[in-house]
Amino acid sequence: MFALVNQKANKNLAISQNFANVLKLYQQSIATNAERLKEKMREAKKITEQQNTESLKEDTETCNSYAINAAAADTNYLANSYINSPSIGFNGSQLLGLYKIPSIKPTLLSNNQMAKKVKIAIIIAYTYPKLKDDLYNYWTSPSNFGPNSTPPNVRVYTMPDATVNSGWSSESCLDLQIICTINPNADICAVEAKSNSVKDLLAAVNYAENVIRADVLSMSWGGNDSASFSSYSSYFSNPNICYCAASGDTNYVSWPAVSSNCIAVGGTTLLWTPTNDFPTSRTEFTWPSAGCGYSKSVLKPAYQNAVNTNSNYRCIPDLSLVSNPTSGVHIVYNGKWDCIGGTSAATPIFAAMLSIANQQRFNSGKSALTTAYSKSQVLSNNVQQCLYNPNLYNSMFTDVVIGTCVGTDGNSQKKFSAVKSFDPATGLGSPNCAAMCNNLFNL
Repeated sequence: MFALVNQKANKNLAISQNFANVLKLYQQSIATNAERLKEKMREAKKITEQQNTESLKEDTETCNSYAINAAAADTNYLANSYINSPSIGFNGSQLLGLYKIPSIKPTLLSNNQMAKKVKIAIIIAYTYPKLKDDLYNYWTSPSNFGPNSTPPNVRVYTMPDATVNSGWSSESCLDLQIICTINPNADICAVEAKSNSVKDLLAAVNYAENVIRADVLSMSWGGNDSASFSSYSSYFSNPNICYCAASGDTNYVSWPAVSSNCIAVGGTTLLWTPTNDFPTSRTEFTWPSAGCGYSKSVLKPAYQNAVNTNSNYRCIPDLSLVSNPTSGVHIVYNGKWDCIGGTSAATPIFAAMLSIANQQRFNSGKSALTTAYSKSQVLSNNVQQCLYNPNLYNSMFTDVVIGTCVGTDGNSQKKFSAVKSFDPATGLGSPNCAAMCNNLFNL
């Protein structure tokens, strides 16, 4: 018996040492490539600005995509050109297991009527004609769900006069393919805005709310926090809709994520760290480029009172998921595999999680969830009151306690450390979907 215990202990020790070595390599890689990544992002931003010259003439307020491919993060990375052979990062099945994501379909209600199917809308800029073709190649690849599988039926709504912009096309593929992976049972819609101007993106938001009547909106774009954006708050105030927005990729607080009516989704570096007892165990630490910190324009909402004690202003992100492009997610863009990161990868994951939580509620005849925040009263279906409940925290989140991330602190930049429970670097941590859905069901 002692020999068996010893053998198991040695094996676990070896696993632990191996994880420590892997973690060290990841940390070294991040430190080495941090400046390189920022330079690549600056170059990409210049290209996008050049492509959007006409749009800029029409509207001085524009938003950026928050998708970064592995090639931008590491100049030594070679994108794989073979459709059936993804390069690095995580495939769909791995994401489902690591984040403990259940499959919930609409069921019959007690009155023998079928429950409402949850509807999720992806708000993206510009149009991409191959969006469904790339989804099909992604879905049916042996690396994902296989040639005999059928991808979810997706509806694409293209706003009038939308044009193609190659700088945003991979963003569109990322958002759609991840949403479909996390909740293929949803009614999934992609709304393609005319351009990346704030005016056009908000028109797409309005269309998703009032024409499509979506239950969840996923927005993987934004601009730097500014008081000038406060006039747009009404676009994110529907008491029956969940709004999810990327916190950004440039170490600054981003709008619309900073809105108290949105869940701000930040970024982590995800590692698969299996053990004998927990084969889908994960470890996450900070992604040093994620947008985080304290707003300069949005006052602290009441749901952050207990955790945000150092400022009178809103702190983002609320939570974080896989974003580091060196260990990002597999997608297909323009017929080829790529590995994509950025908080654009994290946001559709969480938006799809909330759609699963909604479906669980709909199956029992309950109302839709909302992230809309009211100063006068806490709405009974409000998501944040559940996420920030300290009594439910341990079941819903995997705490991120490793690493640092530079973010906004007033008019300056500050390095924030990941610590126990809430912190500006990663918010509440990364969610465990099944437990979170159960708690949201009980609202």
